[in-house]
Amino acid sequence: MDRGLRLTQTVIGFLAVALVASLFLFGMVGGGAPADQQPTVSPSARPSPSELGEEDRLPGELPEPLDSIEVFDVDEELNPDRQLDYEAQGDPGVEFAAGLPDLRAYAEQSLDWAECGEATECATVLAPLDWEDPAAAAIELAVNRVASPNPVNGPLFVNPGGPGASGREFAASFAPDHWQGYDIVGFDPRGTGGSTHVVCGTLEETDEILGLDGSPDDDAEDRALQDGYRDFAQQCRDGSGELLDHLSSVEVARDMDLLRHLLGAEKLNFFGVSYGTYIGAMYAELFPDTSGRLILDAAVEITDAEPIYQIEGFERAFVAWADWCAGQEVCSLNGPSSAELQEQVSEWLDSLDQSPLPVGDRLLTQTHAATGIALFLYGDSSAYRVLALALQAAMRGDGEALLASADQLNGRGTDRYDTIAYAFPAMLCADWPDEGVDEVQELAAEGARRAPVLGRHMGITYACELWTAESNPPYKLTAEGADPILVIGGTGDSATPYEQAVRMAEQLEPATLLTYDGPGHGAVTGPSECVADAVDRYLADGTLPDEGTRCT
Repeated sequence: MDRGLRLTQTVIGFLAVALVASLFLFGMVGGGAPADQQPTVSPSARPSPSELGEEDRLPGELPEPLDSIEVFDVDEELNPDRQLDYEAQGDPGVEFAAGLPDLRAYAEQSLDWAECGEATECATVLAPLDWEDPAAAAIELAVNRVASPNPVNGPLFVNPGGPGASGREFAASFAPDHWQGYDIVGFDPRGTGGSTHVVCGTLEETDEILGLDGSPDDDAEDRALQDGYRDFAQQCRDGSGELLDHLSSVEVARDMDLLRHLLGAEKLNFFGVSYGTYIGAMYAELFPDTSGRLILDAAVEITDAEPIYQIEGFERAFVAWADWCAGQEVCSLNGPSSAELQEQVSEWLDSLDQSPLPVGDRLLTQTHAATGIALFLYGDSSAYRVLALALQAAMRGDGEALLASADQLNGRGTDRYDTIAYAFPAMLCADWPDEGVDEVQELAAEGARRAPVLGRHMGITYACELWTAESNPPYKLTAEGADPILVIGGTGDSATPYEQAVRMAEQLEPATLLTYDGPGHGAVTGPSECVADAVDRYLADGTLPDEGTRCT
């Protein structure tokens, strides 16, 4: 089995929000400079974009063609069941700006910064919808900057993952000069947030799809699930039009190169988490000469090794919760043993298959309940008691808290779904190929074997198998020629298992691995002073930790 072919079928719902839950539910970023520092330098004091000569590579222009990147060998036919012939019905909800004449025109645009919050400035940048046809149409990229009092190191771009999470919200969570001498720059990647974003169905239509039985017990239930995802893919094509064909990490990396230039940086310095590690690695692959200091935290899988199912990470975290809860007086579900507690929860989840729990005018289904549990597993032990209380209430007939948790992880608001709910599958399916619908049940069975509690209950998805856009081939990223890269992995990471960080550091030629022995999705934003110190040193002067360094 080749790299990424199981990532779209990790037996976790297709709308998981990766890092966002752990950042904004379980505590904000740590380390860095004191929060009371305010910017004292005007944007005019920052470097302007360098002048480009006739022979210079233009921002976003590839130094080498894409087909020069090595691709993993794949025996199976890829994307055999995608609806590539489906044509959008009606006018898409996405509107594009007029394209600029050529790549040089994009590189020569100016940024009109405006205050948009305390110590924060915002701007909008135009980028080509199709980098190979820049004059055809343009998209808008929403950018913000938390200004350093003394930005001697230039911009540090940040991305929280998803895919599809807001880089602007992530950047705004940092204090000015959190990393000394760096402006912290966030942008909403194409397809999400305040940038030109994916448009799919209504709240009711998406509720209907997520309300389907995600753990089909017979052919009829499986057909209904496939039909639901087929409809979902068509809704996204109807609403988003051509945008769906230009959402891969290749396009995002090219957008980042344009932003690098427009902010006057010779090299791209970058902090990415979860999916952000993939776009960081892709940038280093495509643009090694302008790749600067990259911090890749909570790595996704980039190799062709037998993948670690994401659901295994959640199962490990669930077992850790049960180990803590068993026998604890402060745990409302305390019992004689961890194993018995796991069985108790599993049996209750089983019961929801036939008898979902009413919550107002909605239902807490088996898949919703397992997704709600997963939200708490993104964090560390500080969330254990809250999970126990939510589970106890649901098992006694009050599923409000657990359904609210599932809604948060699924990106559901009161009257609509957040853009990440639709950007997530659109961007995921653009980067990782699949083997078709026939493989889904096999993958689900393997996931259930590896994760006996959550793997059986979280459900499966046909989102990518029935998508209406093609994917990239399975690129083998090595970042040859790029500056040294810092990869960080946490041994207790539920969403991106530690093994993936080990393999990313091995495959990226200039990378060094820093291990965090602790829980939580993403270590840089966690409580470890050891990790914070290592990151500070690397950003200050490029000093990497010694091979084999472990932090607690």
